[in-house]
Amino acid sequence: MKPTSPLAHHSPERLGPLTRLNLLLVTLVALFLLAACGGEETPAPSFSLNPNANATHIHDIGLLDCPAMEQNFPRPEPTTSAKRTRDFSPFTDALDAFTPERAAELDALLANATILDMQTALERGDLTAVDLTTYYLDRIQRYDIDTFNAVLELNPDALNIAQTLDDERASGSVRGDMHGIPVLLKDNIATGDQLHTAAGAYALKEWQADRDAFLVAQLREAGAVILGKANLSEWANYMDPCMPSGFSALGGQVRNPYGPFEVWGSSSGSAVAATAGFAAVTVGSETQGSIIMPAGINSAVGLKTSRGLVSGDYIIPLLDWQDVAGPIGRTVTDVAVALTAMAGINPDDAQSQAAAVLDGTDFTNALDLDQARQLTVGVLIVTDEDVQQTIDDLGISEGNAESVKAALQEPNAARQALAAHLSDMGVTVVEVPSSAIPINLDVGPALEYGFRDALDPFLANAGGSMPVRSLADVIAVNEEDLANRAPYGQGYLTGSQNTAVTAEEYAQIREQHQAAAQTALDALFETHGIDALMGSQTQLYAPAGYPAITVPTGYAENGQPTNVVFIGPYLSEPNLLTIAYAFEQATQAWQPPDLDASRADIDALTNE
Repeated sequence: MKPTSPLAHHSPERLGPLTRLNLLLVTLVALFLLAACGGEETPAPSFSLNPNANATHIHDIGLLDCPAMEQNFPRPEPTTSAKRTRDFSPFTDALDAFTPERAAELDALLANATILDMQTALERGDLTAVDLTTYYLDRIQRYDIDTFNAVLELNPDALNIAQTLDDERASGSVRGDMHGIPVLLKDNIATGDQLHTAAGAYALKEWQADRDAFLVAQLREAGAVILGKANLSEWANYMDPCMPSGFSALGGQVRNPYGPFEVWGSSSGSAVAATAGFAAVTVGSETQGSIIMPAGINSAVGLKTSRGLVSGDYIIPLLDWQDVAGPIGRTVTDVAVALTAMAGINPDDAQSQAAAVLDGTDFTNALDLDQARQLTVGVLIVTDEDVQQTIDDLGISEGNAESVKAALQEPNAARQALAAHLSDMGVTVVEVPSSAIPINLDVGPALEYGFRDALDPFLANAGGSMPVRSLADVIAVNEEDLANRAPYGQGYLTGSQNTAVTAEEYAQIREQHQAAAQTALDALFETHGIDALMGSQTQLYAPAGYPAITVPTGYAENGQPTNVVFIGPYLSEPNLLTIAYAFEQATQAWQPPDLDASRADIDALTNE
């Protein structure tokens, strides 16, 4: 299903003299405003390339002929030879001994369990870390392989790690809330073990890093079981504008466990794995929307962290000054537990040191409804003044003004209904006019230069078995067999390699984007006296380096997950978690996906 516009029921004929261009502009405004309230369907972020950079001349993906984007959901995947085989051979004995009866017992035990509930069960002896790890391996084997494609690679040492942690527990040593908890990592996060790290790309398929990323070391120290790597939109969704979200050459096409819907990206596999029960919690990364959007559309809780709270060390970069990692889970509690383990000061990461004020924070302390009553949340409302400004800016005729007004203000009631859940929990809610978001930033030119600028030194300096040393090398490897290694093309890669954006222009863009976004959001929070804004302003919180969290709100009539997003000031994760927890407890909206039904739809597609 394609994202629908709030103006979809208004045809050009009914709008009379409103030109097609103005219709497009009004539609985009309405989509933007709908996204701000966590609307039913969130529009995809669009990246643009400098027209001089590449023959594709990409400015607007809607202007391109992309047959893959027109395919119905669940999306088919191209038949290629590059897809990595998921190897279950290290787990054969454990899986053979894992009976359907034991699987059913654990299904019942873990159906609504948070990580804290799992710890209680582990302490009681109702299960072990080996049981828990085997349970997730069994679910991945039964449901994910060539179906949802959320898991790209499995850690052959996972059961051995789990056994070691069980032995520690038996001896009376428990490291914390993550002890014995299986975690999946997005495939751009380096691990110094037998796993590969490739960003889903064929050119990096043999890379085994020489060490863990800092956040991975933090998780291991906290007792997590690194279960494997999650699939993603290849190169963090910067491969080609015609490549569908959730596809990578090594991982195939990620699919939504709730039905024939989009998965968004780039942390597609991390989001699906979290909500489908393929791990207790997962880790994704975001440059601009890559945690929030896939988590939202797949009915997961996703936290895009403040820049530096979780070190960006040894994560394959997209735009290094905007990239962050964050947890994705089924509940706010799971995200808080994982964040507590992941966060920490990396002495070799200057940005990490800037977040030192939260060092050592136990983020589960934020799961407090009493604290929620001390907080204020702003909800974006399209006022009459906002509508009139839009009408004036677009030159909409008087005869069409009322229909445009109705369309633009239609989301208000839904936003107010969502905000009412917070009011019920004692959170103060104030209305904020949509005009308080004064700017929109185009990340395209920054990505175009910044991707190569960050990737080349990363590849050149990477330890271990790195097979390529530059973006040019990656492009050349793909060109040897485009049909299998880049079936949708590699327009973003070649566009970045050949960019006309200069270093001076890039530095100016970076400075301007960060300053503009921070200034706008700081003014909004201060002017309206709010601790958080209910709204998905990806063009602002991402370049600002500020946090955002998405929480499920339920499901549309067709079963598609819906969500709400809260954004806050820099390092306001404790408040955001408190607000998200209050909303989650008030709504109890999450429901598990019917994996058997969704798999049947995918099987039918495969057998056509």
